[in-house]
Amino acid sequence: MMIGMLWKLLVVLTAVSIIVFFLTPEASLGYLLKLFLLNWAVILLTTVAWPHIRGVRKGDPLVVRGEPMIKMLGLVFSFPSAVAMSNGRLNGYIEVKLIDGSIGIAKVVKYEGVFSNAEVELLEQHAPAIEIKKEMI
Repeated sequence: MMIGMLWKLLVVLTAVSIIVFFLTPEASLGYLLKLFLLNWAVILLTTVAWPHIRGVRKGDPLVVRGEPMIKMLGLVFSFPSAVAMSNGRLNGYIEVKLIDGSIGIAKVVKYEGVFSNAEVELLEQHAPAIEIKKEMI
């Protein structure tokens, strides 16, 4: 999810805009408005470009396609059900660790969005080699 990064970017760009406004002699409110609009343009471009620049990185939470999703108030919610164990790109293959402890190979179907995690399609799944039982602990 990119919402945290975009929020930080908005705060930093707004602070820079205000500093530039105060340091520019004879700047008008129209100039400040242009700086704020430039901020939003940068944020919109970042929203589109950043997932393609970054890709999927090791440790990213992933949503496995085909897992159950929750529908509430007309919105579809899905919770991460895997973690990336390697870096990857769109339509590429990565190693993932599922929440049940098994490891699998998955194809990256969709990059992360503002409110959603990256989505993968599970192709192969391996059970863990050793099963730890509560009696052994």
